[in-house]
Amino acid sequence: MDSGIRRAPGTVIANPAGEVIYTPPEGESVIREKLANLESFMHSENGLDPLVKLAAIHYQFEAIHPFPDGNGRTGRIINILFLVENGLLDLPILYLSHYIIQKKSEYYRGLRAITEEQKWEQWVLYVLDAIETTAYQTIERISHIRALMEKFQGTIQEKVPHIYSKDLIELVFQHPYCKIQFLIDAKIAQRQTASQYLKTLASLNLLNPVKRGREIYYVNESLITALS
Repeated sequence: MDSGIRRAPGTVIANPAGEVIYTPPEGESVIREKLANLESFMHSENGLDPLVKLAAIHYQFEAIHPFPDGNGRTGRIINILFLVENGLLDLPILYLSHYIIQKKSEYYRGLRAITEEQKWEQWVLYVLDAIETTAYQTIERISHIRALMEKFQGTIQEKVPHIYSKDLIELVFQHPYCKIQFLIDAKIAQRQTASQYLKTLASLNLLNPVKRGREIYYVNESLITALS
């Protein structure tokens, strides 16, 4: 079974303009050793502020570049898990990818400055700004979703109070879509009643029914817009 560790030689990292800016280490044993060192650093008690440490971890992981593909995505997932592990996030909901994509040139400049000149300050400030900016955006998005839930609740209580329940409101905001089985699994209603509930919400333009094969998915378009 393929372990996923990069084995092929000749891997290079290029910036958006196609310019080669870095050649990562080669050889599976070398890569595994560097990953082990990184893991040890991640879990060490070295007195570093966790956000500064996060900046160092992200740089080092991207410098190792251990996989043939998906290193950027994996590195960003590690960021979030590190914040959760260190008690800075309760849930993995800080989507740093959006910030990095918007400021990709600065991202590559920061990585390159460390590799070529050992200039860490620019990179650390970039990561701190990414976390702060994304945190404020996430708070704003959560507030918007809560407002949507309250509006949703108000419409149901006014128009069809007999189907209202807190569990139903929370369920249709757990996913961008809902279906009959979700209500059954949540013990909100049996199949026939669950079907009627969703049809009623669709008739109020709260959900948009979309048929795929034999299944009807009731799409919460306001939630999708809020998450976009």
